Amino acid sequence: MTVDPTRAGIRATTNICFTALTMVRGESDIVWSSLLHHARLGFQRLIVISYLEHDFLRECIDKLRHDFPGLEVNLVELESRGHFGRRKAFYVNRALSLFVDPKMENFAYCFDADEFLSLGAYPSIGAFLAAFVAELPGKVIHGTTGEVFPLPWLNLIPKRRHYEERDLSGQFLEGEYLCVDSRQHSRHKVLFRKRPGTRVHMAYHQAFAGEKDVPVLPDSEAVAFVEKSGACVYHVPLRSPGQFRDRLEGPMRRVMIQPGSAPSSAPAEVPFDIAAELYSACTASQPRFTSLAEAADVFGEAITDRKIRAITRFIYRHRVDVGPVLGSAK
Repeated sequence: MTVDPTRAGIRATTNICFTALTMVRGESDIVWSSLLHHARLGFQRLIVISYLEHDFLRECIDKLRHDFPGLEVNLVELESRGHFGRRKAFYVNRALSLFVDPKMENFAYCFDADEFLSLGAYPSIGAFLAAFVAELPGKVIHGTTGEVFPLPWLNLIPKRRHYEERDLSGQFLEGEYLCVDSRQHSRHKVLFRKRPGTRVHMAYHQAFAGEKDVPVLPDSEAVAFVEKSGACVYHVPLRSPGQFRDRLEGPMRRVMIQPGSAPSSAPAEVPFDIAAELYSACTASQPRFTSLAEAADVFGEAITDRKIRAITRFIYRHRVDVGPVLGSAK
């Protein structure tokens, strides 16, 4: 008899509830792809926090509830504009506390609209944790082992350059990608056990115990299992010239102004669209520059600005063709 690994994983973790949470503003080109992807991974609960731009996200939620009737989908709409960056962690952790069931073991995973959890060799979140439990002495996870799983955060460049806005087809799940990070040198996002006093970092890089930002450190068993499984989080921050320009709107103003211009000056005339050229350099199949400093000789010193470097570093990072890595969850 053939055993469905997805169902077997869920049966092995029936006392555990898996919750995924995302906070979204706009990103209508990719948000449905991300929601669909995580629903396919077998989470029992999905919390979607909508910030200011609600209309299209409501369409996504209606479709998600129709296509996945067994998935609990919670939509929270926020209107507050003041000091949002400092309050993001409050909103996320408050939502987790409100919606998780304290009578169950709870594991939570938080993601941005342009991020995609990959469970490596495992088809579902239940199968992933069940396999981890099976490798523990006595097959017990109710102690302190498995409190947090650090997942390498790997940036992808799509080979495709143009995507539809307000997409409900899951257009990012079938494409092919280049990866600009290695597992050994990447930052991490976390899957963590949600206890009453556990909170998550606003960018989901760490979990904390209590109110004083004491990090929950991963144990060696969890680290080894993640590496063995190949689990990670894929990030798709650069998707089209228009989206690139919108993302870097503030910093790009500095790039477009000639050195020495007064702050109130209009952007100087240049012989080519510098934003389009910068996007092309960031998404090229292989880097055209050996360093950011070298690229700054062409595009200006503004591309080394602290607020831009997370994106402009793509200019000089080596790429590896990883193919259709987002199409694994069906």
